[in-house]
Amino acid sequence: MATMLVPVANGVLPRPNGGRIIGAFAGDTPYPVMKNLIPGGDIVLCPWVAAEGRLFPVGVLTRVVRVWEAEGQDEQGGSVPLLMAQLEGVAHGRWHRPYNQRGVIWAASVEQVSFAAVRHNYPVISGAGWMPEGGYTEFRSQWDLPVTIYGYDLMDGSPLKISGNLGRLVSQEQAHTIEHAIIRALTTYGLCTAKTLAAALAAETDELKHSLELGFRFALPEVLGQTSTGACGNQMTQLAQLYMHQEIIDSIDRGQSLPQAVGNARRRTMSQLTSQLGLTSRAGLRVLQGLKKGMSHDDTPIKLEVGKRIIKRFPLSPWQ
Repeated sequence: MATMLVPVANGVLPRPNGGRIIGAFAGDTPYPVMKNLIPGGDIVLCPWVAAEGRLFPVGVLTRVVRVWEAEGQDEQGGSVPLLMAQLEGVAHGRWHRPYNQRGVIWAASVEQVSFAAVRHNYPVISGAGWMPEGGYTEFRSQWDLPVTIYGYDLMDGSPLKISGNLGRLVSQEQAHTIEHAIIRALTTYGLCTAKTLAAALAAETDELKHSLELGFRFALPEVLGQTSTGACGNQMTQLAQLYMHQEIIDSIDRGQSLPQAVGNARRRTMSQLTSQLGLTSRAGLRVLQGLKKGMSHDDTPIKLEVGKRIIKRFPLSPWQ
């Protein structure tokens, strides 16, 4: 039986087995969708992966609880018709053979998946029902490397977290990078699998290196460690904030205007960082040194088998 597919771009998916969320459809979207949103009917919410231009093949099968119309405002303050729907999660679902019919995407069939039952062979971490916000990695020893991801429950806002100890499995730098990659995978794909973890690792390190390239080239300490998943807390970014703040105060005390003080502080901060961390002046190598020595990250790709072992160190979800 065909089931309507609804793309989700913000990572919000209901928890399977009873989790509820409220979604809004704006603009021209409500009219074709409205005809097919019927209380008691089923739809599949599936992540839209913007960077890859595709729908992720696994989402959450949901049941429509209720539907109502409302009004919102656009950027100019004008009225925008909204279609609101409360949805209840049923199960993870892998959809097959999608097709477009009159502006609505359908899946010819949907296969319900119990990741708890297949986790031994196909380990995953689920992002359904909660929103990861950040994480931290504790560098205790090579045998003791706890990684924690924290966030909140989409139904009641209560704090949630998952933790896994990656000791003896990866290096300290890799553990820190994996922390960021898990968050990216969960918010992008709704699932952290060995493949989405590898893709997220590559994307995260590319963005971190890009922030280093911009920071060094244009003397912008404030962009260091900034990626689409947020700001990376590490030795380099913490020192950058400290040096920048102090340099601005010192420059203003010397009688400089605020624009002059900021410009001088940026240049002096980057010079101090390069000296303090012992970074080379060679542009390409300096970025790699900054990534590992300054930010405690490692851009080495991991094998899929290692990715599976990493994921098995974490629970399937914050509730398990």
